[in-house]
Amino acid sequence: MPLVIVNYKPNRGLVVLMESFSEILPAIVAANLTLSDHERHDGQVAPEDIMIWCREAKRIDANGKDFEIVIFAHEYVERKANLEERKDAIIHSVREYLLDNNWGVKGSVWVLLAPTAYGEI
Repeated sequence: MPLVIVNYKPNRGLVVLMESFSEILPAIVAANLTLSDHERHDGQVAPEDIMIWCREAKRIDANGKDFEIVIFAHEYVERKANLEERKDAIIHSVREYLLDNNWGVKGSVWVLLAPTAYGEI
């Protein structure tokens, strides 16, 4: 269950972009993090498995871009092996979306892999 946190500057009028990110990012992230030779929820992920949290940056936050996409996902060996390529593919998809929709903003993508455990109550 990867978690995507999008931090954005509220003074840039990005609420509409964040609403669209909550719709498009699950598919982008799932496509680029899934391990097709694994079972679902054990490395293989679908868009509905991706949690998205959009958060307004605080006035005292420093050195941020217009938005930052931070992705937390389980540290599978296969993901680690080509993490840069996965991150670059996510950047490419987000950049294309921004260009296609004339958003003149700057952002970043940071993929963080770590041992994780997720459960539902």
